[in-house]
Amino acid sequence: MYRVFHKGYPNPRTAALLSFVLPGAGQAYNKKWWKVPLVWGALGGIGYFTFDTQNTYHELRDAYKTIVNGGTPEAPYDGFDAPRLRSYRDTFRGYTEKWYLALGVTYLLAVTDAFVDAHLARFDVSDDLSLQLKPSMESTGGSPYFGFGVSLSIKTPTAKSPHLFTTPMCSHP
Repeated sequence: MYRVFHKGYPNPRTAALLSFVLPGAGQAYNKKWWKVPLVWGALGGIGYFTFDTQNTYHELRDAYKTIVNGGTPEAPYDGFDAPRLRSYRDTFRGYTEKWYLALGVTYLLAVTDAFVDAHLARFDVSDDLSLQLKPSMESTGGSPYFGFGVSLSIKTPTAKSPHLFTTPMCSHP
């Protein structure tokens, strides 16, 4: 059996997979319990509007079919003519498609949030970072160039001593 809480916890792949299978499970796996109601609320709210808009579209579609076939649609659409019903039907079809798109994007954002949160769980935010600007003077071809260099000192998680990365940026006199 696969152990969920193991040495490499939290695993970004596991968090994304759990969130993909059950929305909010990846956030729970990352121990971000406060995000679970937000995920469920967002998906539930968008899901409600998606299916409500789809039901209205189906009612308008059925009313339009009835009026085109020579019948009288039921209330509240009994006072509408065919072009108006067709316009409303097409409008609500567009709304339904947009709500489905919003539902899918929200679902993928929940999966992405779980993945990124697991990735950043072990991110080093210590005070061992330093950025220094150092003046420099170089001479090529007899004419001097004055400028400055940027020095960034960071500590890698496996090394005990910081590595020094220097990027010179020179400007002409």
